[in-house]
Amino acid sequence: MQTKSILAIDDEEIVRMCCSRILRTAGYDVDTSSGGPGALEMTEEKKYDVVLTDLKMPGMDGIALMVELKKRLPDARVIVVTGYSTIETATRAMTMGAYNYLEKPFSPESLLAVVRDALGEKV
Repeated sequence: MQTKSILAIDDEEIVRMCCSRILRTAGYDVDTSSGGPGALEMTEEKKYDVVLTDLKMPGMDGIALMVELKKRLPDARVIVVTGYSTIETATRAMTMGAYNYLEKPFSPESLLAVVRDALGEKV
């Protein structure tokens, strides 16, 4: 079975490191990016099964990034991650094409559960 590829995008290094560590320990191939432009460049070289993107980032926010990612990686499941959770942001993210929504701070178990769900794996 091929290892699933995940791209984690967040402007906070600690969040990228935590996501990477948790997901790699679970056996996934994980790349990280600190923002939208870098993430989009990475999608030119590699296809990802799941993309985790922060909602609030300087320059390109997570919604704008998600719209562009969906054009480049139509089969990828995009999970929006945010520390600014409201009903409005959740609804907007889901309406714009997010597969799911994860609120910061999150536990390793909740991160793995949402990723496994996105991949169609048993949770």
